[in-house]
Amino acid sequence: MSTLFNSDAKESGFRLQYFEIYNWGTFHNKIYRVNTNGQTSLLTGANGSGKTTLVDALLTLMVPSGKRFYNQSSGTDQRRDRGEESYFWGYYGKTFSEESQQSKTDQLRHKENNPYSVLLAYFYNAATMHQITLAQVRWYAGEMKRQFIVSPHKLNINDHFGNGKFDMKGDWKKKLRLEYPKTEITDSFKEYAALFSNIFGLRSEKALSLFNQTVGIKVLGDLNSFIRGQMLDEPESESEFLKLRENYDSLLTSHRAIQKDETQLKMLEPIIENRTIWQSVQTKNRELHALQDVLPTWFNKQEKEILEQELHLLQQEQELTATSLTGINDQLKSLQLRKDELIAQKANNSVDEQLRSIEKSIHYEQKSLETKRSKMDEYNKLAERLNLISNPDEHRFHDNISKAEKQLGSLDKQIDSLQEEIFHHKSSLAAEQTEARRLEEEIDSFLNRKNNIPYELIRIRQQLADMLEISEDALPFAGELMRVKDEEIHWENAIEKVLHNFALRLLVPEEYIRDINRYINENNLQTRLVYHKVEEQSYTMLRMPTEKDSLLQKIEIKPKTAFKDWLEQQLLDQFDYTCTDDMEVFNKSKKAVTANGLIRQATRHEKDDRPSRTQKNNYVLGWNNKNKLRLLKEEQDECNASIETMQHSISQLETARKGILGNHTFLTAFLSLRNYSEINWQSHAEVIETFAREKNALLQTSDKYQVICEQLDDTSNSIVAKEQEKERILQEKGRLDDKAAEKIRYINQLRVNKLDDASQQKVLEFLTELAITETAQTAAQLAGHRKKADESLKTSMNEALRIATEKESEITRQLSAFVMPPKAIHDAYPDWLGDVNDLQPHVKYLDEFTALYERIKFQRLIEHKERFRKYMDTSMLNAITNYRAWIYGQEDLIREVIEDLNEPLRNITFNKNPDTYLQLECRHVRDVEIRNFKEKLSGAVPDSYKYHMEKDEEYGDQLFNNIKALIDELQQNEAWRRKVTDVRNWLDFGAKEFYISDNRGFKYYEDTASLSGGEKAQFTYTILGAAIAYQFGINETNRQHRSLRFITVDEAFSKLDPEKSHYLMEYCGQLNLQLLVVTPLDKLNIAEPYIHACHFVANKNKRDSVVYNFTMEEYQERKKEFESMAATMS
Repeated sequence: MSTLFNSDAKESGFRLQYFEIYNWGTFHNKIYRVNTNGQTSLLTGANGSGKTTLVDALLTLMVPSGKRFYNQSSGTDQRRDRGEESYFWGYYGKTFSEESQQSKTDQLRHKENNPYSVLLAYFYNAATMHQITLAQVRWYAGEMKRQFIVSPHKLNINDHFGNGKFDMKGDWKKKLRLEYPKTEITDSFKEYAALFSNIFGLRSEKALSLFNQTVGIKVLGDLNSFIRGQMLDEPESESEFLKLRENYDSLLTSHRAIQKDETQLKMLEPIIENRTIWQSVQTKNRELHALQDVLPTWFNKQEKEILEQELHLLQQEQELTATSLTGINDQLKSLQLRKDELIAQKANNSVDEQLRSIEKSIHYEQKSLETKRSKMDEYNKLAERLNLISNPDEHRFHDNISKAEKQLGSLDKQIDSLQEEIFHHKSSLAAEQTEARRLEEEIDSFLNRKNNIPYELIRIRQQLADMLEISEDALPFAGELMRVKDEEIHWENAIEKVLHNFALRLLVPEEYIRDINRYINENNLQTRLVYHKVEEQSYTMLRMPTEKDSLLQKIEIKPKTAFKDWLEQQLLDQFDYTCTDDMEVFNKSKKAVTANGLIRQATRHEKDDRPSRTQKNNYVLGWNNKNKLRLLKEEQDECNASIETMQHSISQLETARKGILGNHTFLTAFLSLRNYSEINWQSHAEVIETFAREKNALLQTSDKYQVICEQLDDTSNSIVAKEQEKERILQEKGRLDDKAAEKIRYINQLRVNKLDDASQQKVLEFLTELAITETAQTAAQLAGHRKKADESLKTSMNEALRIATEKESEITRQLSAFVMPPKAIHDAYPDWLGDVNDLQPHVKYLDEFTALYERIKFQRLIEHKERFRKYMDTSMLNAITNYRAWIYGQEDLIREVIEDLNEPLRNITFNKNPDTYLQLECRHVRDVEIRNFKEKLSGAVPDSYKYHMEKDEEYGDQLFNNIKALIDELQQNEAWRRKVTDVRNWLDFGAKEFYISDNRGFKYYEDTASLSGGEKAQFTYTILGAAIAYQFGINETNRQHRSLRFITVDEAFSKLDPEKSHYLMEYCGQLNLQLLVVTPLDKLNIAEPYIHACHFVANKNKRDSVVYNFTMEEYQERKKEFESMAATMS
């Protein structure tokens, strides 16, 4: 079992370090201190020495007067003798006057001496290094005056309220506030209690009541009464009923107005329907006229395109003709030259068989030479492009191959490098394009709102609002409600860093938290969301700091926000930073920040200079985003410029890559020639030269006259044919030139204005309706399309005009009937004419009639129905359903409290051999009145499907009657109402004992009547301890480090045997509580193993009390002396 004295215990929660009193009871004219030093200690002394006086002083400091019981260790009569005034004046006895034959109260302090009294307690939290001093000052100035002090500083009576420090005028308060900032002084105990309760992390006022009860409670009695009265908060049943009653009071006020609204809607609906048709026809007519204007332009554009295509074909024919003519002229020139040569050579006549053989050989060799020379030419072109030797011999040919292979390897590496660089550039471009799209979405988002919260969080908030069917304004982000003041803009960057994460937290009113928890749990948000439940309670007990260097003084909270108090509370608790650039001040402050963003939190220091934390476009505070929108647009421009630069770079790299690939191709082609014989044409030239010499020798003796004559005849005939063909081509060229000139002239005459995209789309839609979906290929086909479109357009325009005229006449008749209704309608609704005074029965007033229709349907009728049938629709669902949900929710809350109370009980050994533990249980009561109330409440809650989907009017009337009967009874029978609406009365409470070994229950407790004295006390302290753990927040993760860990137990062992006494001490140790145990000297042996100090109280002459502080070692040394002293003074 854990003990009270482990090291972890010393680090948790607020513990009493010392307690001081001055002029309180019989502690007179001196300052007395009880030094507990955060440890469990013992307060002892003889009866009447002043122990209870000290305990009552602690109660006075911690418990409101209405819940405080003085002198709890004494009987009822003696309790009445004690009070604040008796302690203040120092009453210590009574004497009987023989003269007056009356008794007189003896007192230590008198009005003429202007006495004052001070109570002070100093608490320290070692885990969080927080400290708090509670003090109360009392003095008499015609009446008793009181001041209550809560200070985050370590104070004591001598230095801060002692001789010379206190004055009746109150200057001491000004000095104390000035010397010790954030010290709160008030004359209201309620405000004072709220201040220290918040700091101590107390759950509710029940905690103070429990603190009072731990002092003197010995036996619990009825468990039901204790749990209902001391462990459970009283529900706000009356206020919830009043909310219900307020809605009910406005039920029957607008029935006639609803009937009038419905009659007017019935008459206006056909007007609205006809107006829609009339306006649609009018719109159609305007569209047809607009189409009439643009249709010729569209057809002209199509005709121009067809003519330009025909012209292009003509121009192609012209080019072919010109090419043919050039070819004919070249051929004629060549033939003429040949003819002239043949005439000149007509005389030669010597050709024989040998000459023909030589010619054949020369022809063969010449063909091979030309093939290899062609390959040599290709080779030389590639060699020159690649900077290699052209026309090489065989040695240089192979040298070129070696060099080309090296170049090819180098190009392969360059291509791989460029491809990798292009890939990285394209990846960066894709990322930049993604960022550009994000910025565009962000900018679009900011254009539709005013805050600076990132888009992904706004998206989630919108989903939640849609799910709850509420406005997004009901779920603000903290950053939307705060901004840096204009005069503090120098600190904007630093404050944004400090508050950035907090600013992105969503604030959720308590009423929506369950639905939001469910939605968040069931859906993937695709981002991180932190949200706070904001409870409806007062936060006015804390005041914002006034120092000009405080970060909180540089922040402005959005006016009129319902979250103002909560925000101030959070800012004060978490972000009370000093803004300073003085490093001495920075180093001495617990929380500080510099303008450059260096942040200090006690021993933790941080500076975040990442771009995402320093750029203004990432700021999130404020409810106006104009500046952020400007910065985002600048960022978008930079992003677009970066994209353009990257695209240009990629284009350049692609160009370079294409150039290298070209060289790569040339090298590959160059290396395809690896045999020198394929380009060695010189060998063939030498052979041809030999044959040529032989041929020349033979030609000198041959006769070729006859051959030349034949060739001359053929050439002449060819010239005649070519001249005829030339004449034909010239005629065709003339025809084509004339036709092209005609088309150019017609194209230039066509008027083709530019059409916008919308007009062009309208034309295409119109033609599609006419089944003209194929593009005309010829002018004749286009002319047919134009004729069909013109005829259809004219027909549509005439039809639209006819319908518009008929509808206008019909609407005018309906308007007249509405403005001047029949007598029956006028008699039924005398105020009808008041609604139509400004209306005229003419179509130009249709907007006013439509506005009246929409106002009746969407505003006035709804308002009247809400007044008449509040519980039958909106009010019913919102009021009675919410009331039922609230009242059943109270039962859920009670069960949650019981579960919280059971958590510490599960870990406490209640009985040993066998070991057991206690668990609280609750069961529904068997009470007829409560059962009847539940049945009536269920009957008043609507079946949403039956009422809204089936529109069952009879069911609606029945439902209304059920609601009326329930509320009338609740209103008329107050006693019944208070009983049945206090959900604590719905449950009976008890405790069940379980075996630790197998968690098997075996014994149930409804009260302590059947237990022995020691068992009653053990049971009492067990249940009371669980209540303390719950109300003090000891077992809650978010409260335990700042929870109060101190209680006082008076006469702790008076009715306990040693075993039960040890149980009490060990139980409190398991709860990690610091005890001030008050017990007589004869019970000290029980407490000694658990305490660290002893405070011995003595009383001299039955009027002057003193207290001595001893360590346990000192106490043991002087134990007999104290016992003797106590015996002497008793």
